[in-house]
Amino acid sequence: MKWRQKGKGAFDLIEEAVHRLRTAPVATLAVYYLGSIPFVLGLLFFWTDMSRSPFANQHLADASLAMAVLFVWMKFWQAVFARRIRAQIAIQPPPALNLGRATRILLTQLILQPLGLFLIPLSLLPVLPFAWVYAFHQNATALADGEEGAAALFKKSCRQAALWPAQNNAALAVLLGFAFYVFLNWAAVCLALPQLFKMLFGIQSVFTRSPWGMLNTTFFAAMFGLTYLCVDPILKTFYALRCFYGESLQSGGDLKADLKQLLRSTQKIAAVFFIFSAIFLSAPVTAAAVPSSGSQNVPQISPQELDRAINQTIHERKYTWRMPREKIAETAASEGIIEKFFDNIGAMLRRWARAFLHWLDELLRKLFHRRHPVSYEPNTNWDWGESVQLLLWTLVVVVASALGVFLYRVWRNRHKSRTIVPTAAILPVPDIADEDVGADQLPEDGWTTLARELLARGEFRLAMRAFYLASLAHLAARNLIRIARFKSNRDYEHELRRRGHSLPELLPVFADNISAFERIWYGMHEVNSDMVNRFASNVERLKSAG
Repeated sequence: MKWRQKGKGAFDLIEEAVHRLRTAPVATLAVYYLGSIPFVLGLLFFWTDMSRSPFANQHLADASLAMAVLFVWMKFWQAVFARRIRAQIAIQPPPALNLGRATRILLTQLILQPLGLFLIPLSLLPVLPFAWVYAFHQNATALADGEEGAAALFKKSCRQAALWPAQNNAALAVLLGFAFYVFLNWAAVCLALPQLFKMLFGIQSVFTRSPWGMLNTTFFAAMFGLTYLCVDPILKTFYALRCFYGESLQSGGDLKADLKQLLRSTQKIAAVFFIFSAIFLSAPVTAAAVPSSGSQNVPQISPQELDRAINQTIHERKYTWRMPREKIAETAASEGIIEKFFDNIGAMLRRWARAFLHWLDELLRKLFHRRHPVSYEPNTNWDWGESVQLLLWTLVVVVASALGVFLYRVWRNRHKSRTIVPTAAILPVPDIADEDVGADQLPEDGWTTLARELLARGEFRLAMRAFYLASLAHLAARNLIRIARFKSNRDYEHELRRRGHSLPELLPVFADNISAFERIWYGMHEVNSDMVNRFASNVERLKSAG
């Protein structure tokens, strides 16, 4: 394969890593975050304590030792995570982790990974290649299976780090840009949280008075920690794939995985085929009743009628190929079929042209009192003066015809009054079955009209949701709630209780509608037209209340 020499494309391998991570079992992700979350939280606490506490010097040694333990703890579980990812890639069951293998994984990570704390920052300088050093330490995590010692793991990691350098550099550039955008997203969300708490719950804080006060070193450390937890699993999976495909150059592990996948698909197809075969073979076979020759009533046909039918049939157009063709052969011998076809077409066009020119000549002779008729045979010479005169008169006729049509239309429309048609904006009808559709995408009347149409078509579940969105649009128009995509039904209920306290009859009706809607939309309850009509009557009560 071509990728065996140059490696797969960086984007292809990143997409495969994301796919493998999405399809990984929950236990695999839990293994990763079991090691990474304690380290990130400990690092944030260590950063804050060392930068702000006046007693930082007194427990610096204890805190540093705790961070070292958390770092080794994280690397151990990341190696277990990469081990499970590689088993998933190879389509194998997750490997068992006994005490001996766990001890070897812990020791190899303890020996190799702390070097990265010094070598990776140094590799950013022109001293060492950053991509190679970073790939080496990621490979040391991806290849740690508990079967080999630190020396063998070191050699394997170096060998895999030197493989496909273009792919490694391109992927690091892409993932670095992705991490930057993840960092910006986390920063924007966290900066908006104080304002959201103030807007939703009325909680006032120091950061709502001065949002820029959040921009300190602890804030940036927290954003880097969240970005690491989001992006690093993709990196670990990417390097696990690199190591798997790199080792497959010698072991053929990728071909074995493809064969296993093909075997699984074949087994599924065979099972489906077996089920259908069993169904069809077990069905009772009923033979069609064949009438005996004695019971058939064959109509009798006279010989004269039979001769007439045969004579009529053989003289049909589709059987003319059986007729004699001696005369046709004599005429066809002089010229070919294609030449004869084009000759016939040319003769027909010439006849049409001569007939048209003859009619035009008669018309011109009447107009200009010409004495000599013009011959329109192919050898006749045409007078160019007469041609120009003919062209001018043709243009005059065309202009006069167009002017006559224009005047006729003006005369026909002189008594017609201009009716002003009111224009209305055509609103696109949203997909009511989409969960992302909000009540603010149509006005209240639009939701009600859509609900009536769905109810008439028998789509009761969608009609109930349209009536519910109409009720939300009505409450939003009365400034009793504010529609937002992140709000749940209970959030709207709490907001209505807070803003509509002067209208106590609204809340029970709205709560009853929420309960009925959630049973139908999110549950498995059946719905019929009576239920939708009762729901619509509740919506009307909601509109008339207050």
